[in-house]
Amino acid sequence: MFDALKRLIDPDHVESEDARVLLAWAKAEGHTFKHVKGKTGGGHVVEAAAGWRAEWGSSQRPYIIGKELRFRAETGIPGDVQMILVSKVLAHTLESDVFSRFTNAMQTQIDNTLPDEMRWLAMHPPVRLPDESVLSRRFALFANAEPVMTHWLDADTVQALEEAATSWWSDSLVLVLTLNRGILTARMGGQPLENAQLKLVSALFAKLAARLQVVARLVG
Repeated sequence: MFDALKRLIDPDHVESEDARVLLAWAKAEGHTFKHVKGKTGGGHVVEAAAGWRAEWGSSQRPYIIGKELRFRAETGIPGDVQMILVSKVLAHTLESDVFSRFTNAMQTQIDNTLPDEMRWLAMHPPVRLPDESVLSRRFALFANAEPVMTHWLDADTVQALEEAATSWWSDSLVLVLTLNRGILTARMGGQPLENAQLKLVSALFAKLAARLQVVARLVG
């Protein structure tokens, strides 16, 4: 009852410093901020007028400890297209985890309890990234539909990714970009949240999602 009264008096009330940073960023950018309930304690959702959303709450992936921040957007890309873009350092870590689970259990097939993106590293072929680019040296892209990825990686998209790779998207940053069932998702650690980081990641994500929406019309 006390919690209900607090929400009535102060609907934007949040309990943690990370949530306060998320709320301040959402208000400054003109986004809608919402509380959500869940079995693992709930979290918060930020909805942008452009159609994408950010979700903050308990981690849904074993490679992200504590809170997780997710950016998600419907793209219109066919649902069977699957893609994962990660730094090569993180790809190696995830691949090692998959291999360890596979060999330790002496399995004859890839563990279906693993997150999709971890299995895709073994299942899907690598997509060639632009030669002589920071992107090709530091990142890996795997997909089951290379023509779609080729359309997506136009000059503006590559430039946006290059700028991120040379400024804030470091090898130590756990950030995984995936496409599945037509939804583009970026997953990263949600502790601690910083306003500058939220601005940079959301700006890149919005560009990547918008380009995929254009590609969906081209390949559809």
